[in-house]
Amino acid sequence: MLAAALAAAGACAQAWPVRPVTLVVGFAAGGGADVVARVFAESLAPVLGVAVLVENRPGAGGIIGGEFVARAAPDGHTLLVGGLGPNATAHSLYPAIRYDTLRDFAHITLISENANALALHPSIPAATIPELVALARKRPGALSFGSAGNGSAQHMAGELFRIQIGTRLVHVPFKGVAAGLNDLLAGRIEMMFLPASDAARYTEEGKLRVLGVTTRTRSPALPSIPPIAQAGLPGYEQTVWNALLAPARTPEAVVGALHAAAVKALAAGSRARRRSTTRCSSGILTWSACSTATSMSTGAGSSCRGSPRSIASRCARGSMAGSAAASRRASCARRRRRPVGR
Repeated sequence: MLAAALAAAGACAQAWPVRPVTLVVGFAAGGGADVVARVFAESLAPVLGVAVLVENRPGAGGIIGGEFVARAAPDGHTLLVGGLGPNATAHSLYPAIRYDTLRDFAHITLISENANALALHPSIPAATIPELVALARKRPGALSFGSAGNGSAQHMAGELFRIQIGTRLVHVPFKGVAAGLNDLLAGRIEMMFLPASDAARYTEEGKLRVLGVTTRTRSPALPSIPPIAQAGLPGYEQTVWNALLAPARTPEAVVGALHAAAVKALAAGSRARRRSTTRCSSGILTWSACSTATSMSTGAGSSCRGSPRSIASRCARGSMAGSAAASRRASCARRRRRPVGR
């Protein structure tokens, strides 16, 4: 059936691809999104029969890369490896953002879903989540956490952690995970939410201490590390996802051919295309609720508005609303003939 779909899509898009396909990543080389893109590119190239290149355009929490692809020629040769930061949270943090994830991109497929891990520099006197929470509450504003940039998945993980423990942490944005990781290893920042695979490597070497992962279940990359929700902060959860997006107005035949090729490369189910749209839509709604509840800004050390319990409740309601409303919003977009994946 997959072979038939590829053949049918290929017949409708005979002129594609005519040159190498470029996957744009809005973060610096070496970070989680970059690794996902490069592994995916290796699998996608033999399926398409052309080279698949990865181009890093870091800055503004992934927005620079997103804007570049949104304005690219809609011919299927320039694609975005999008994610939670640039395609969901950015809409709340950057009012002047120059693209709309649901309107300005054709959604091809979900590429990956992974965990972040809460990693500390070994000098920090905390070996468990409760010990870290107690330390942060004892010294408000004394602990800093790094991220891959304002609005990135790591930033959001840190903000959610700060919200739930009800104290002040200083956010230090970097131009990608790798830059933040360097400062964490050097002890210039105290903590950072890292892709679990990155955290595993440095934990094994004794250079970092990992206290928990952000997903509700354990990560295969860190099987001995419990979820943060089970390690002392009930209700905490964040899943990091990456999706393949094309510029709006990319011909449906090309989008279909890309989807079929990506499914083959990933050995994934065809529902991944719909899940990409749902992830983006629900993420926009969820983090909009959180940023409104906390008055979250793109600066360091943003402050809470309201009690931690009320803020967490509003974020949870936003999450539930996002899940319930995602399909409705995507359905409305399709009825308005927006180029959103089916």
